[in-house]
Amino acid sequence: MAIVISKSSGLNDDLWKPVGQVINGVMQDADNEKTQHDQLVKDIAVEKKSKKYAEKQTGLTSLSSFDVVSEGDNAPADDMQETFPKLIVHSQFMKDVAMTKQMLDDGDLDGMKTIARNLVLGYKRTRAELATNALVTEGSEFVIGPKKKKLDKTTGDGLGLFATDHKSVKATVKTQSNVFTNGFGTDATMLIRLSNIGRNFLNDSGQVTGYTFNKIIIPGNCYALEETIQRIMKSSLLVGSDYNDVNTQKGKWTLVVDPLWQAAEGTAPYIIMSDEANKAYNGTVFYDRTPLDVKSEVNIHNRNLEYNGYGRMSCGFNNWRHVILGGATQGTTLT
Repeated sequence: MAIVISKSSGLNDDLWKPVGQVINGVMQDADNEKTQHDQLVKDIAVEKKSKKYAEKQTGLTSLSSFDVVSEGDNAPADDMQETFPKLIVHSQFMKDVAMTKQMLDDGDLDGMKTIARNLVLGYKRTRAELATNALVTEGSEFVIGPKKKKLDKTTGDGLGLFATDHKSVKATVKTQSNVFTNGFGTDATMLIRLSNIGRNFLNDSGQVTGYTFNKIIIPGNCYALEETIQRIMKSSLLVGSDYNDVNTQKGKWTLVVDPLWQAAEGTAPYIIMSDEANKAYNGTVFYDRTPLDVKSEVNIHNRNLEYNGYGRMSCGFNNWRHVILGGATQGTTLT
């Protein structure tokens, strides 16, 4: 993440100066550490950097297929339109921690190291929470942080990421759904059906996108669902059947178990994603506007060494065609 640690005049305090140097080193080590939360963001989002207050995503519709023309005739003109624009606005995130004067007096360096490390790891976890909550929440908003701050999760068409009536720029293209109430089941039947729907999504020009869905994302507390998917992914023969037949899904899928996604009791939602479509459309985009910036000072009123962590980031959606939500509370029901 390339943490920035700013030295302050407070660290000229003779008591805290050597300890502050050790703590800064701990923070740098924690920043360089590759964690499951770093990997989770990479698994579910396209990561980008930003130098603006927000990022506008848009694109162009595709051309239709070439026409057959008679000898000497002019080529028919085609039109390209701007696709729905989407503005993704960055939010600022902050946290304070303190090493007390008593910890310094008692030589509790391990305790101070733990606090320093947790400040950095907490920021990494917050990044993963932002990406998770943005992706998995139904509706047009999601919440983040202890104060449950509401943030936008609509796509360029103004609807939530998962909706039954996604529209296209060209009015002639039919509305499409990427949210379904059907449970996963005990075999690969629904997985095959939904991935086929995803492959046959129409783009804004009405042409079949053709992207292969290859990733399954599930909550961390759905153990039965995880077991079923693992069997589908790894078994050589057809899962859930007595037939001695080939398992066509073996080797096609990557499973991401997201521990920050906790499903409500009695539910087992799941998301399938196309990595290829996600990159092509900048579907789920995670922007790091300002990496973790840490400043410190000694509080003259209590002699504590205080650290403030600050960062700006965002997670939003330019397109919806790279993901499908199954097991939803509301959506299209396949029969």
